[in-house]
Amino acid sequence: MKKNQFNNKDFDNLQIDFNSDSFKQKVFNKFELSWYTKNSLKGFLRKVGTSFGFVIILMPIFGITLSIGYILDTYKVSSTAVNVFKSIGSVLFANIGIWFALSICIGFTNNKGVSVYSSIIFYIVFNIAISAFVKNNNDIFFDILFWKNLESKIYLSNSFGVKTFNTGVIGGIFCGSITALIYNKFKDVKLIKGLEFFSKEKFVLIIVPFFAFIGSILFMMIWPIMGYSLKYIGSLVDKSPIGLDSFIFRTIQRILIPFGSGLLWQAPMWYTDLGGNLSNYQGQLFAEYLLRKNFVDSASEIYQFLSNSKSMVWSNLSNIVNNFDSGKYNNIFEDWIKNTNLEKLWDLKGDQVISVGVMNSEYITAQDCWNCGIRVTRFLTGGFVNSIFALPTIGIVIYLRIEKIERTKYLGSFVTAILTSFLLGITEPIEFMFCYICPFFFFAIYAPLVGFMGLTTSLLNVKIGTTFSTGLFDFVFNGIIPTINGQKTNIWMLPIIGIVFITITFLITWFYFKKIKFDPLEKAVEKKVYIKNTVLEIKNFFISTKNINNIYNNENCIEVTTNKLLTNNEFDKFFDCVEVLGNKKYKYKIKNNLKESFQIFINAYDANKFINYLKLNYKVEYKKIKKEYIKKIKSKK
Repeated sequence: MKKNQFNNKDFDNLQIDFNSDSFKQKVFNKFELSWYTKNSLKGFLRKVGTSFGFVIILMPIFGITLSIGYILDTYKVSSTAVNVFKSIGSVLFANIGIWFALSICIGFTNNKGVSVYSSIIFYIVFNIAISAFVKNNNDIFFDILFWKNLESKIYLSNSFGVKTFNTGVIGGIFCGSITALIYNKFKDVKLIKGLEFFSKEKFVLIIVPFFAFIGSILFMMIWPIMGYSLKYIGSLVDKSPIGLDSFIFRTIQRILIPFGSGLLWQAPMWYTDLGGNLSNYQGQLFAEYLLRKNFVDSASEIYQFLSNSKSMVWSNLSNIVNNFDSGKYNNIFEDWIKNTNLEKLWDLKGDQVISVGVMNSEYITAQDCWNCGIRVTRFLTGGFVNSIFALPTIGIVIYLRIEKIERTKYLGSFVTAILTSFLLGITEPIEFMFCYICPFFFFAIYAPLVGFMGLTTSLLNVKIGTTFSTGLFDFVFNGIIPTINGQKTNIWMLPIIGIVFITITFLITWFYFKKIKFDPLEKAVEKKVYIKNTVLEIKNFFISTKNINNIYNNENCIEVTTNKLLTNNEFDKFFDCVEVLGNKKYKYKIKNNLKESFQIFINAYDANKFINYLKLNYKVEYKKIKKEYIKKIKSKK
């Protein structure tokens, strides 16, 4: 039986010679063993990605339901049916934050029921606390703490019947993460005699509301800063040259997807004056209407005058029209005013909102807007190239990265994710497959590539609107049908652009993933990495290596003494049986298939003790030899 407990005396008899090659190699070996118990950023991101999978799996069904609701609404089908589909479909997307909060807790607390329950409490208290500080000035602006006149449409949303910050995924991740930290920190806490009932997990439930309130105060102070920053950047994007604005918008929008901040970035361009305001172009739009309907030609005096006119009130515009050709165009103008008012076109602000109005209007068209300088749909159209063509291509490449014998298992989930992007324009199911486990590709290659898609469609004047997202359904209802009805959309170019980007995307993705040996199933291709994942799970079972006082190993039985009591929950994942010996001492029978992993865990435990001894007693020499080891590792790469 081997004892694996070390203190300074255990190393006093060792011959330590940092100049000796054999000793250096011994230390290098210890460094390699210690690697097995160290949490890496990539491992953390993998865990995040796995946690988010609990939300991603829900997106297709809710997305399809919501899309059906929008389609029925477009064609004025039964309002009851519309409400049913929209309400059910909105359950996920309108409350996306709480779903992410739950998923984080499930992933980082090993699916503990109390932690999940705590995350619900945290999220509700967090949002209700924020809503209590919201002071509405009117329907447009509100105040909160020291922030004044914030735009309600950008910052607020309804959550559980209250007006609160639209923190979306970021708020959910924040609530879930803090709850997970609280749970892992205090789930084993013991209280004084008489209060034992409130110990451990019950104590977590008691303190969560207090942390939620503190978190809400923090968000009330910093959330508007993010909104102001993004709005300012958005104003610069809106004023940029044609194509560049779409490139910047699409690139940053994709970059923000993993952080759930997409709405704060896109909202100013989609829903506010930053994305356009028709009321600022009344004269020019009427001039385009006259030209399009062949009432005038481009050389006529009234067309030239109105085309160069700046924003003016209706009464002035009416007087100007009356003064041309003895009021020849007055009746046309009055009819145009009447119908544009009926369609409420002058209330429209923002790229998406304007596109919904003008794509189905004969009085102001998308091309009219472009001729006046309002490049309607420039922040929308590029998304169709990505959702319908490029992203499904990435999905196929990822699928092909799976070993042939494994592909059949995952065919259904990949087909669902690809169709969700293709039909609905919901991109997250595919994007979340690689954004966390392959961040360089996502941020440095994929996001700019999507930006180029937006730039291309903008330069070629392709105009397609959207009511929900950028999938085939919206392509039909906000692209093909408006084109059939007379809108000049250049929609025929989209398949050509799509084929070009399919080719580019496939080649880049295929060769890059091949080079880095990308593993879409998040399985360790090498046995070493697989064992590390198992060792980390073993470490988490014992809370940490620091929690182990000593450990005895005898073939498939280990005896452990710890600093903190172990709950032994889910012990059957690693052991056939467990015996509690008392005084924080336990005896476990290891499962046969985990013998190697446990031996490596114990060796890594020994290595960490040895390394900590060197670090404590030979600081200078330790730093020097560690630098040599790092240099050696880099040279191998």
